[in-house]
Amino acid sequence: MRIALLLPCLLFAGAAMASAPMAQVRVAFDRDGIVSTWTDGYADKAAGRRVSADDPVRVASISKMVAAIGVMRLVEQGTLDLDADVSTQLGWTLRNPAYPDVPITLRLLLSHRSSLTDAAGYYAVPLDGDLRDITGQAKAWDAAHAPGTFYRYTNLNFPIVASAMERATGERFDRLMQRLVLAPLGLHACYNWDSCDEATIAHAVVLYENGEPVKDNDHGRKPACTVVPARDGSCDLSAWKAGANGALFSPQGGLRISANGLAKIGRLLLGDGTVDGVRLLTPAS
Repeated sequence: MRIALLLPCLLFAGAAMASAPMAQVRVAFDRDGIVSTWTDGYADKAAGRRVSADDPVRVASISKMVAAIGVMRLVEQGTLDLDADVSTQLGWTLRNPAYPDVPITLRLLLSHRSSLTDAAGYYAVPLDGDLRDITGQAKAWDAAHAPGTFYRYTNLNFPIVASAMERATGERFDRLMQRLVLAPLGLHACYNWDSCDEATIAHAVVLYENGEPVKDNDHGRKPACTVVPARDGSCDLSAWKAGANGALFSPQGGLRISANGLAKIGRLLLGDGTVDGVRLLTPAS
């Protein structure tokens, strides 16, 4: 079976221009490897740099799938439990106030059945913030549906998952994902740039909207602050606290990875958890 991955690298259709077409990468692959690639357009229009299948780009919600692979590695190791009350893994109580007796689990968070919503926000949590500042708001919850009874796509689920991962391991989410998934697969990828090397950052794909850069327009350099700064404007990552703010490295949308790298993730799934001789997951996972 062959699968084609079409990645419009700039992600905004409005960016297409006759003189500088929207960057696109198409990769076809099967479990044995990449079959063909096709590219068009610019990774950085100002620099005149055309896109390649090895250039890292923010892949938005595909980030969730890769984060879930990290979760399942921790589940297989016995570090996390898909069906336990996630409150015990977070160190604080996570409950829908309309259903205080119904526990919320990692399985419900991963499958978007937690009864959380994005109405109170999910990503703009400052470096010195806490996810409880969001989950403590009534509008963060669906009062009409108990956890486990209704599907609602919710970005906030994944910062909470990341918080549980951090607290269980004592590791920053971005570094944990390097250890669990990205490094074992030999992928030059990262969540929110801080754990990417300089060579990878130098090939970042700029995101445009209506022809104007809106993200990752850092001229081949690491951003001055790779996360949402603290409330006083500072950006000292040593202030990070395990499990307090799983949104910091954007598990729901901040993965930067190339089309070829993403194809390797696809081949891992086609191979029931194994790719190029490396086993990350059991077939059951």
